[in-house]
Amino acid sequence: MKETYRDEWRVMVTLKPRRPADLGLTGLDDLAEFVAVAEPITVAVLPRRLGSLGFVSASDSLVSRDVEGDYRRRCEEIAAELRHRPQVDEVTVACTETHTCSHCRLRWEVLTAEEAADTGCRQDEHSVEGEPVCCRKAIDEYRAERGIPLLDEGVVAYRNPDRLGVLLCREHGEAWAGLVPLTSDELPDGGICTHGDPANPSDQCGRDVLLVEAGEQE
Repeated sequence: MKETYRDEWRVMVTLKPRRPADLGLTGLDDLAEFVAVAEPITVAVLPRRLGSLGFVSASDSLVSRDVEGDYRRRCEEIAAELRHRPQVDEVTVACTETHTCSHCRLRWEVLTAEEAADTGCRQDEHSVEGEPVCCRKAIDEYRAERGIPLLDEGVVAYRNPDRLGVLLCREHGEAWAGLVPLTSDELPDGGICTHGDPANPSDQCGRDVLLVEAGEQE
């Protein structure tokens, strides 16, 4: 699932100075009538930190249960104060949005239409435009919501083609590139996951891949 975080709140103000005083050039009323500005001036007005309490400073989360909402409201108050001023032409409240995956916390990125059609970019033949690319859980969640076959649907284990004695269950094998996916039909006698330290049996996974698959289906 995509999560959105908003920070760096600011009020963008576009100014069209008409008098010297609009730019802080006071004391010139008897000598000047206006300020010549070729283009409007846009400045960013930053809200005071929520945790700035005069002589005491604290983290925003300590003084607010809704940091995002409080910053938005503070910026809206600033915008309302500025809009009625004659030198102000436009006021907008802005922030920086960061999109992350709720599963892996990596930046949220999705396949474009071109990438979904490119076998070198897509996960499999069922990949579609808009599908996340950060982690398997995000992809499976996206596909489940849309009725798209999940990645390696029916796969119960992975075989290392260069080391035939290595068999990994889905949990330990799905993140490794170059492994051969196996279905239950290809493992009629089952198999034990060999993930771990070969010299230390207690450090090996040891799960029967078919039993793990049956448990997941339940």
